[in-house]
Formats: sequence, structure tokens, C-alpha cells
Amino acid sequence: MEYTLVDTGIWIAMFDPRDQHRTRVDEIAEYLDLCHLILLWPTLYETLRTRLTRNRNALQSFEAYLKRPRISFLDDEPYRETAIDLCFSSGLQANRPLSMVDCLLRLVLDDTNVKVNYLATFNYSDFIDICQKRQIEIM
Repeated sequence: MEYTLVDTGIWIAMFDPRDQHRTRVDEIAEYLDLCHLILLWPTLYETLRTRLTRNRNALQSFEAYLKRPRISFLDDEPYRETAIDLCFSSGLQANRPLSMVDCLLRLVLDDTNVKVNYLATFNYSDFIDICQKRQIEIM
């Protein structure tokens, strides 16, 4: 079984008909149907923002999708403090601004105790270094 970590932008593109990446997500969505998906709670917080929740059809579709088999919700608690520190240090000291959610994703990708084969994201440049290090393919 292939394990795929999914970034917020993928969910938004799949379920928000007005999203700019809507036309690019179909091939990724087909592949996600074949994988075991790893979800982080903060990506769901970002996805279920006001615009998506106001669209009843999109909200119903996303809810049904999340009830499918082969989906795991990963507890992000062990990564939280490091993620916030990384967010500030990457933006203030390393001059590479990353959102806290992206920092959290990077920490999970870097954790050898979490099995990840693929990362589904549109933000290739934010993750390429860590994915190359762990031999994780970016969709």
C-alpha cells in the first residue's frame, strides 16, 4: 500500500469549483483513490474555511470523501512546538517564509517513523529538499 500525505491545496482544488488549480487536480485525485491517505488536522482546518463551508455541495462531497476507507488522521501534537519555531526561524532568519502548516508537513515528511511514499501538493519548491532526502515522490 502506498501512503500519501496530502497538502491543503489539493483538497481545496478537489472540492472548491472556483479554485485556480481545479483543472490540474483531476489526475492527482484519481491517484489518491488508490492510496492510503495521511491527513493532518491543520490541513483540514485550512480546507474547511468559510468559502468552502458556504458551498453545500462541496462540503457534502468533502465530508463523504473523508469517510472513505484508507484514510488516517495523524496526531500532529508531537510536531507542534517545533513547527511554530521553524515557522518563525524560516521566515525571520533563513529568509524562507513557510506557513506553520507547511512547517508541520515538512516535519512529518522528515520523520522516519511515519511511512510516506508520496506528497500531494502544488507547492513543489517548499518540499522538494525534504522529499529528495527521504525519497518521497511529489505528485
